[in-house]
Amino acid sequence: MIGDWDLFAPVVSCSLFQARETGSLHIEGSDVRCPPSRQTRPFYPSVQGILITGDELVELKRHAHDIPDCPGLARRIQKHNGNKPLILSRDGLDWLVAVLDAVLHDPKGYPCVQYDPWKLEYVPHTDERCVTCQRLYDRLNSESQRLYEIDRKEWSKIQKREQTRERKKDAMSRIKTVFEKRGCPAFPARVSRGYTIFYENMMVSRIRQRDKWWEVLWWSHRDKWESIGDMGGVLFDTVEEAATYVLDDPMGIFWR
Repeated sequence: MIGDWDLFAPVVSCSLFQARETGSLHIEGSDVRCPPSRQTRPFYPSVQGILITGDELVELKRHAHDIPDCPGLARRIQKHNGNKPLILSRDGLDWLVAVLDAVLHDPKGYPCVQYDPWKLEYVPHTDERCVTCQRLYDRLNSESQRLYEIDRKEWSKIQKREQTRERKKDAMSRIKTVFEKRGCPAFPARVSRGYTIFYENMMVSRIRQRDKWWEVLWWSHRDKWESIGDMGGVLFDTVEEAATYVLDDPMGIFWR
């Protein structure tokens, strides 16, 4: 059951165009804007042209009374005169796409209509596919897919940030566990590029993540952190193995 679309966010502001040359598409809470189609250089190339034309608005109004479970959206469409933006939620936009899909592809769906200049009224569309509804469906569907792709990418970024944060916290606790099991009073400290091991206020070693491996660094005679050896450094599969290597110190370069 479709609820009240006014409660959903973010809100998509869809300007309706009567002259097919003016207006803008604006997604509240973002900087994505689509300028008039007559401009040669749009600000956002992914969304070009007009979202809803005057003819398509008329066609949409003809179907608005058939939209079930969404009286608020139907009233806004019927009362809209094209002078101000028509406010749609993301869910409302997706719902309109579903309605147009039923109009075009479902034989039991809502019938398309066209204006008959001889009868001066709208009559059922005789063609198999309504060209006006098809244009509107293609445009709204592509916009819905674009917004969905933006949401998917943002959600993926949030998940990656959360995973990175959890991985960093987990690595710190795993290094501490290795030291505690060996009874070593040294402790790790989080730095910008890894974990520095301190013992008696002195830097002993540094463990950093390198791709999917863990590398152990040492404080060289050049007074800087460097990889061990001349073959690309000492790498381990897990942070526990790297911490154990620091404790064992097979080369005698850490606990000097």
